[in-house]
Amino acid sequence: MTDGTHDQLQVAFPASEAFTRIGRVAVVGLALRLGIDVSTVERLRAAVDTAVEALQGSGRISAHASWSPTELQIVLSNPEADVGDRPGLAEKLTGLIETASVDRTEVTLTLSTGDERTASAPAT
Repeated sequence: MTDGTHDQLQVAFPASEAFTRIGRVAVVGLALRLGIDVSTVERLRAAVDTAVEALQGSGRISAHASWSPTELQIVLSNPEADVGDRPGLAEKLTGLIETASVDRTEVTLTLSTGDERTASAPAT
C-alpha cells in the first residue's frame, strides 16, 4: 500500500502467544527486503518480540510499517491492551533500536535507514 509519500505494510493477528510469530515474520521480512543489515534486523526482531509480548491478551494486534528513504517505523497496537504501566518497557526497547515510544495501547519503533533503497521494496 502507498499513500504517495511513503510505502506501508499492515498486518493484524490475534493477540495470543500462538500467533505472535506473524508480526515478527512480517516486520523482519520487510526489513530484510529493504536491505537493512542483519545485525540491525536482529535487534528489530527482538524489539518486535518484546512489543508483541507486551500487547498480548485479548483482542487483535495490528502491525503497521511505513518506510521512506531515511526511516522505517513500526507501530504495533492493540486497543484492548494496556502497556502504558509496564515499567522499563520503553527503555528496554530503546536499548534494542534507536527510538521507541510506549503509549497505553501502542508501541512505536523507529530506526533510521539513511539508504535510498528503502524508498520502495524491491520487486519480486
